[in-house]
Amino acid sequence: MDASTPLERAGAIWTARLKSAGLDPDEDEAGLDEDDLRRRDEQRHHAHCTIQSYQVALTLFIRWATRQGRGCLGDLQLDDLLNYARSLRRYTYDLSQRAQQAHDVGQSVDRLSPRTVHAYVRPLLGFLALADSFGALGFRTAALQAEIARALPRLPDPLAPTPPDLRRLATHYDKSRGQNEDRTERLLLIRLRNAALLHLLFSSGARISEALSLNVGDVCRDRRILQQATVYGKGRREGTLFIRRSAERALRRYLEARSWPQASTALFESLDRRTAGMRLNRVSGWRIVHEAAEALADQVVLEGKVDEAELLRATSPHSFRHFVGYHLLNEGVSLAEVSQILRHRSVEVTRSYYATYRDVQLQEVHDQFSADPQE
Repeated sequence: MDASTPLERAGAIWTARLKSAGLDPDEDEAGLDEDDLRRRDEQRHHAHCTIQSYQVALTLFIRWATRQGRGCLGDLQLDDLLNYARSLRRYTYDLSQRAQQAHDVGQSVDRLSPRTVHAYVRPLLGFLALADSFGALGFRTAALQAEIARALPRLPDPLAPTPPDLRRLATHYDKSRGQNEDRTERLLLIRLRNAALLHLLFSSGARISEALSLNVGDVCRDRRILQQATVYGKGRREGTLFIRRSAERALRRYLEARSWPQASTALFESLDRRTAGMRLNRVSGWRIVHEAAEALADQVVLEGKVDEAELLRATSPHSFRHFVGYHLLNEGVSLAEVSQILRHRSVEVTRSYYATYRDVQLQEVHDQFSADPQE
């Protein structure tokens, strides 16, 4: 890689390094079985979804740079990334030519959110740092750090929304709700799978990606459901999911119906006719939660609880995670312990998510124990 390297070629080199970071370069994937491939994925420094988002960010920047007459690394200028960040803040800049044409003729377009702007710009510092390490740039990337921080929009504080009481939702799929719901073995298995997923989310506060990444062997040994399961969350950090009794029973019913499959099999499989046997994806996981929440919301409206129904309709798989956090704090569990249970990067992350709750809690303590001037 040098100053004459085309931007697309340099981008391919950077992407290849991201994909291989943390792996043994001498190991050939061609002859590896499923367990070995999974082990390699666990060793990667970057998750697949992270690499894909970085590729999108790089593709957008290269297209923008090409329009500015920058064809190779040596053409890039010190202010290019700053100007690119400012252009993202002014209007929607994406892969479609329609958005660019709308901007050119003065039509109004939706602006990108602050988090999206950060997601498009931050990874590019790594790309430029790699090029800088080869001496392919006419400037040093260290000079960009402070300037980029000022050019990017300020991110809002990450507050966790207050979830509804999800105890009823967690049991939605436990029993058949109609004469025809379990009329075939496949439909019965779908209901048991959905029940196991909801109970696991409710029990552990797992991210949906963590739950769907599990294999049978992660939660089961010798036909016995484990109380803990190891997962790899954001940044490939290892964490522990705690499986409570309700989730244990739901997982047992589900795996018994599957005749206790092999340990290397995906725990939550698709049972649709076109994708049967494949690992359940996040869209399907979200749909399972959403359909249960919608059905329960309809029932709650009949009970006269309109506000609760509105919260239920906004429920997602991540709502279970917030419910676990709020419930534990309400029971007096310390922030440090909640942080470990939810597998946050640090206690400060937990504190920022639940800052509003802590303020309310402190207000109640203050009102209860503060001195009264009339007494």
